[in-house]
Amino acid sequence: MLKQYGNRTNSLVTLYSGFETYAPEGIDGFLRFSSSDSVVTVAGEPLAPEDERALCLDRFIELQRPGTHCIVLPIGITLATTLKERGFYVWQVGSEPVFELDEYFRTPTDPLDSFPVAKTLRKRGAEVLDLDFAAMPEAAAAELQSEMQDLVQAWLESKSSLPLGFLSQVKPFELAAWKKFFALRVRGRILAFIAAAPIFSSGVLQGYYFVDIIRHPQAKAGVNDLLVIEAMRLLHAQGVGQARLGMSPLARIRDRAPGRWLLTTLFEHWRWGYQFLTLYDFKDKFRPTQWEPLFLASSKPGLLRALYRAASVHFPEGLVRAACHLSGNSWGAQLALRPEVMARRKVQQGVDLLPGSLGEYLWRTKCTTALVAIFVLLHLLRQYIPALSTLFERSAYVPGAVNSEGLWLGPFFHNHWFHLFGDQLSFYAAGALIELILGPRLFWLITALGLWLSNPLTHGFYALFLDKIAPRIWNSLLLEQDYGSSNAVFALVGAYALLLVRKMWLLLPFFIYGVVICFARQSWLALHHLLTLGLGMLVVQLWLGRKGPKPRP
Repeated sequence: MLKQYGNRTNSLVTLYSGFETYAPEGIDGFLRFSSSDSVVTVAGEPLAPEDERALCLDRFIELQRPGTHCIVLPIGITLATTLKERGFYVWQVGSEPVFELDEYFRTPTDPLDSFPVAKTLRKRGAEVLDLDFAAMPEAAAAELQSEMQDLVQAWLESKSSLPLGFLSQVKPFELAAWKKFFALRVRGRILAFIAAAPIFSSGVLQGYYFVDIIRHPQAKAGVNDLLVIEAMRLLHAQGVGQARLGMSPLARIRDRAPGRWLLTTLFEHWRWGYQFLTLYDFKDKFRPTQWEPLFLASSKPGLLRALYRAASVHFPEGLVRAACHLSGNSWGAQLALRPEVMARRKVQQGVDLLPGSLGEYLWRTKCTTALVAIFVLLHLLRQYIPALSTLFERSAYVPGAVNSEGLWLGPFFHNHWFHLFGDQLSFYAAGALIELILGPRLFWLITALGLWLSNPLTHGFYALFLDKIAPRIWNSLLLEQDYGSSNAVFALVGAYALLLVRKMWLLLPFFIYGVVICFARQSWLALHHLLTLGLGMLVVQLWLGRKGPKPRP
């Protein structure tokens, strides 16, 4: 079936594990798809005769529940035109570089002449090999594949985003019997390799798609350039007519194409996580003989919705988890958790650190969200309910006149809207992180220490010596008033900082801020912020030092 109908670049990739299959009666072929909730995403064009691919999709959609959103990507211009005539909404979402190898290597100058660094690598002994695992002794082939798999792992770990799924999943050795492998070796060590998938037309080999181009993160510049050009040269010498580098998303959108402004803007300016322009520049620098447009077809209108569905299917762990992971890596090592934190958390909780969906995120941060809602609601209601306004006035923590309202209720009230929003933005950010990483029990413990223990501890500390050595300061301290949840914020920040590899990145600005508050307000009681910063750190240190339960199976 692949040899007969696999004339699309990603035909072999659609046969990877992880897809479902639909084979309609009366049609010699099938399609592969991925489904979740009310969305079905068809992986490329069906493996079927070209004139029956649209019919295959029609029958597949007829079987779906009412309201199901079906998208098909990527597809060529022939199928895109047919689907548009059948009522689909179609947008060009990228282009693909194609190299006609006879034409590519017939130019007066060698393609490698445009890459001086790559030429220098070749002169210094770098060589590109056509690996035939079947012709190798079994032990040698296994050892070589193990070395290449280690290279894949190192390459994946160097990326800032989570591994992609759908047709972008990195599985160079899946269906390896169909593929060709090219490796760049320097002094006996493999620094990069290509896994190339075949493209057929009516049973005849048409070309190869360089589905995976894997490079060691520490490899020198020019490695990929030399590897790609020499791999194409080897294919050309073997009589292969064509090479492809795969889709460059959002690239070369045609004039007057639907959604062109949005797609081109994303292509030129999006820099977070996926570098569309950088990927295009890499492929375009090899000067392909032509670029072919690729399309997305959708059963429902709305380009933004279709793009969201397409992005979702490429992140199997969820867009929320991908965004959280990317946000952390965008700040570099400053937000990296200590290895012992990750190990202990895995043992105790047995769940992924990052939520996979918005619903999971809201559920796992429900305690933080509830407290923020209470703080905001109380502040809002006291503007209109006189009894609450009176309670607010009695609820300040005053060291010289401590009462139960000041001790227990003072942290729930805030002086003004600016005070409220400043505290709550910080509280939500730090609280959500602690709740996700350490769970609700430790979140409540750290928050309670900040809300209710910080003022009495600070007051008691000063009572030991301040009235004797500085009575004037002591008398002014007794008259101070304190409201708000900022002590809980500092406790949560201290706890989170101790989870990080580089804790001073977070501790230092909060420590300086705590000291500045003391001088700006001329308040000795404000040193409670620094005390609670230490309390949060103490809780995490004790948590890390405890002998935990056995790992969950």
